[in-house]
Amino acid sequence: MQLVSIFLLISFHFLLRKWKKYFSNNSQTKELPPGPWKLPFIGSMHHLADGLPHRVLRDLAKKYGPLMHLQLGEVCAIVVTSPDMAKQVLKTHDIAFAI
Repeated sequence: MQLVSIFLLISFHFLLRKWKKYFSNNSQTKELPPGPWKLPFIGSMHHLADGLPHRVLRDLAKKYGPLMHLQLGEVCAIVVTSPDMAKQVLKTHDIAFAI
């Protein structure tokens, strides 16, 4: 019985920390491009499960524009779907992609 209590306490603590981190990241004023709605823990990954990833990204680009924000789990991703914008991003942020 005591082992179950310890397990529940650790699980609750872990979930509380995840929720706190999720909501503290959302409360910060970041200037991110628009993107689809996201869920805690998995972010926007549930949108990619709706079909073939390249078609889902195409449909999301039609809705949110050539530059969009996807939250893939705990990883923040900026997706560029326009060739002209990709060229501009690679020119202005080349150091970030060189790593």
